[in-house]
Amino acid sequence: MIQLSKILCPTDYSKTSDKAVRYAIELGRKVGAHVRFLHIMQPENIAEKTAYSYGVSKKGGKAEVVSEEFRKLLMEEKKKGLSADILILRGNPYDEIIEQSNAWGADLLVMGSHGRSGLTRILMGSVAEAVFHALDIPVLLVKQNAADKAMQDYS
Repeated sequence: MIQLSKILCPTDYSKTSDKAVRYAIELGRKVGAHVRFLHIMQPENIAEKTAYSYGVSKKGGKAEVVSEEFRKLLMEEKKKGLSADILILRGNPYDEIIEQSNAWGADLLVMGSHGRSGLTRILMGSVAEAVFHALDIPVLLVKQNAADKAMQDYS
């Protein structure tokens, strides 16, 4: 039997990420899992970016970067019984998602995907795709358009 007790959901507060957040909330509620939302702030300057890429220790931070809308949503869901928290870190999104997934022992990763293809994907890369291939746990990629269709069914 599949046991989901820890769901990790990276968020950057974008529309695509918001869809994944809503999926994670619903899944967490339905299976009684704890949902950890992960927000990763990019390094502030080229020196930090270079240092991070060479393995210099990251500054873990709980800076006030949670949007008011997200904070309200999380509080409302917690009042309804959702077990959840948010972790804010600074670093490379790919590295932090992999590290936190493994360190926390997540059973499932739920994250948004822009669904880019072709030249845009080559130029911009795909954190979601790279994470999907790197993790040993199930990954639910929520595309923005697919999520719109699915969310209409629950309205």
